Amino acid sequence: MIVVSAALKGGVGKTTTSVYLAALAAASNRHGVTLIDADSQASAAEWVEEATDERLQRLNVVEAPTERLLTKALDKLGAEDVAIVDTPPGQEKLTGKAVDQASVVVVPTRVGGIEPDRAQAVLDLVPEGTPAGLVICSARTFTRDYQEAVADWEEAGARIWGTVPERVAIAAGPERWLAFDGIEAYRDVWRKLQRATR
Repeated sequence: MIVVSAALKGGVGKTTTSVYLAALAAASNRHGVTLIDADSQASAAEWVEEATDERLQRLNVVEAPTERLLTKALDKLGAEDVAIVDTPPGQEKLTGKAVDQASVVVVPTRVGGIEPDRAQAVLDLVPEGTPAGLVICSARTFTRDYQEAVADWEEAGARIWGTVPERVAIAAGPERWLAFDGIEAYRDVWRKLQRATR
């Protein structure tokens, strides 16, 4: 299974989504789990390599910031392996290449601004028949903006696979263990994407 975390805009929670989903995959899969970091900044790879959280120490990490390296990394996967691909922001061609190979696509987004248009641009890249869903990151679920955004996405026919609450600890990086509320929020996303690929 190849799970692609895709966003064309930075700062929406793409790397955080990739790392949490990889940790959940490692906890539930007897076979190999590889986090493929296709972003030249290598934030996901750095997070995992420097982490003290034992859930992240079970992961294989591959840096693949070009189309050639991404294809090479994906070609090495075994039939039972799981890969989580963290795509780079602002690189539609590389993101499209990853999405074309995906079993399932997760689109992290936030509420407000240009976020809906940028998330829709990613959804438009997803091949017909490939399941895709939104994860609303850093959400203030009690606000009117959040409620309206969810209603707009649902009216547009987008699947919302989860909402991750606004908490500093969730995206704290390697200095801390993965946050409990982050694990719980992403566990729901993990279950939904697994169901979508059956």
